[in-house]
Amino acid sequence: MRTTLRTPPGFGPGSGRSASVLRRTMQTIARHAPRIIATSAMGLFLLAAPAFAASQPPPPPPPGGTPAPTSLPPAPPTAGPPPAPNAPAGGPNAQGEAQYKGEDYEAAAIQFFKVYSGEIPGDQPRAQFWLGKALYKLKFYSASLSVYDEIVQAGPGHPFHTLTLPWLASLARELPEGAEVLQKIGRYKPTDLEDEQFDDVRDELYYLLGRFYYEKGDLPQGIALLDQVPNASDYYIPAQFFLGVAHTRNFAGEPAVGAFKNVLRRSIELREAEEKKKKNAKKKKKKSSKKKSTSRRRGKDKTETETSFEDEMRQYEHMAAFGLANIFYMVGKFETAIKYLDKIPVESPYFLRAIHMAGWAEFRRVEIDDANANQYYQRALGYVHTLNAPFFEEYLYPDGIKIKAVTYYFNCRYDSAKRAVDEFNRKYPKAMEDLQAILEGAPEDFKLYEMTRKILSDDSGLDPFVEQVARIALSDKSLGKYILYVDELEREQQQLQDMSSSFKGAGIGERVTEDLDLALSAAREATGAETRVRLTGEIKEIKDLNKEMIKVEYEILEKRKQQGDLEANPAKPQRAKIDGEHEIYKYNGEFWQDELGYYRYKVTSLCKE
Repeated sequence: MRTTLRTPPGFGPGSGRSASVLRRTMQTIARHAPRIIATSAMGLFLLAAPAFAASQPPPPPPPGGTPAPTSLPPAPPTAGPPPAPNAPAGGPNAQGEAQYKGEDYEAAAIQFFKVYSGEIPGDQPRAQFWLGKALYKLKFYSASLSVYDEIVQAGPGHPFHTLTLPWLASLARELPEGAEVLQKIGRYKPTDLEDEQFDDVRDELYYLLGRFYYEKGDLPQGIALLDQVPNASDYYIPAQFFLGVAHTRNFAGEPAVGAFKNVLRRSIELREAEEKKKKNAKKKKKKSSKKKSTSRRRGKDKTETETSFEDEMRQYEHMAAFGLANIFYMVGKFETAIKYLDKIPVESPYFLRAIHMAGWAEFRRVEIDDANANQYYQRALGYVHTLNAPFFEEYLYPDGIKIKAVTYYFNCRYDSAKRAVDEFNRKYPKAMEDLQAILEGAPEDFKLYEMTRKILSDDSGLDPFVEQVARIALSDKSLGKYILYVDELEREQQQLQDMSSSFKGAGIGERVTEDLDLALSAAREATGAETRVRLTGEIKEIKDLNKEMIKVEYEILEKRKQQGDLEANPAKPQRAKIDGEHEIYKYNGEFWQDELGYYRYKVTSLCKE
């Protein structure tokens, strides 16, 4: 890694300043760190999704956040849902089940719907349950969910109410969270999970039901369920992550830290185990090739689903590190917070959030170690420099401009601080007005959905900068789950068009068409509503930041009047402290990926004291 030093242009000697209540005013402004720190990941913010609070009061529940990957991890191979009770020999139900077992799911669905709808005599509750299974096999997941939702609403009196639960778990793996499968699972009681029929899927059900209670706000019940997912389960890592977020929201710091550390620990164990398997595979090629046919995760034989599982576990690891950093940031242990932020690599989707929080953490280290203030100011500006790297042109961090402004202010570099304020004023107040115009121009959520699609595809016709601000505001996990659900419903609609005429012309075809039309209309409305929430939040964030920048500008102007002549010999910047793994290179105007997060921006103080 390189440690890069950069000297900002236009810095000359100058005079100092006097201590006053203005300094405390600026410190108060600085403590109002960005919403991403205030909410988190996924945002706990999330902590972190959909992500972590930097200041008081304690963090709110994650939006949608934090975000949060909040998607379900691919399920490990299991024995599948428990078998249904035996059907009576012969009859319409038996005919449909024979077609199902023969993998003629289309004919089975037609037959089951005839029985369920009363078109032909038979066991209607049983046909209803098997209809959901047949639609699932046909990949009409939304239509299958609609059938199973009817069983869930019927309650325990339905003979297949219990057996529906594991099928809901299967649908939770196939459908985005916008389908609200968790809400259906949440109608079951925690005691229902103890049924011996669920032995093979109980870990997954603990996780899903725990997630439901967590999102509902019943933190004690959510914690109790998430805590029962065992270490060996593929759901252990996501369960521990949400356990950490739940404890944080419940103001229990110690168990929150323990849960997040469990995520890091288990993730490392899985990677080490995988590396060991790869080494053994090289030594025993013949034996390993025989085992690969039944193993779940093996180097060259990884499927797309398995790779996705590993990638998602890595994301949970990064979010857990962010969660730990947020906890230590809130209690003023900024150096420890930075240590965990450093664990988030540049390829992580949470890297820029980590850089953003690290910039504030370095700035606030001055509060507890004023003797090394210049070191921390250099690092804070270095993190802002990383945020402005051309690698991240699609990302905007207006709060980074505030870091620059207040850092220059505390070094009595009032001209540089004023230029930072001017940079903000040139871009964001006008963008805020244009975002408000978008909301006013689409009073119905359905119309706002259409604008959402145009913004995300760079086809909105808006001012390029405004479109970029809006697109970033909409690139959120909370909104993404609704968009993914719309995409899934549109896929199922297209699939329905490709089905045989016998399927489309039968009662089941009409049922699926009706279910998809209703679900798609509701999903688009929900997407538009979530877009309104996202854009309204972005407008508020810019408005709040604009108020703070006005205060900063006022303080700067007052100080410039008092500063007078510049000092003849300003203090020299402190030399960057590095370890044996780093070297110092002077910045030459080029950005290198391995330097991101390691810049040190030279700044000399013009303050007298």
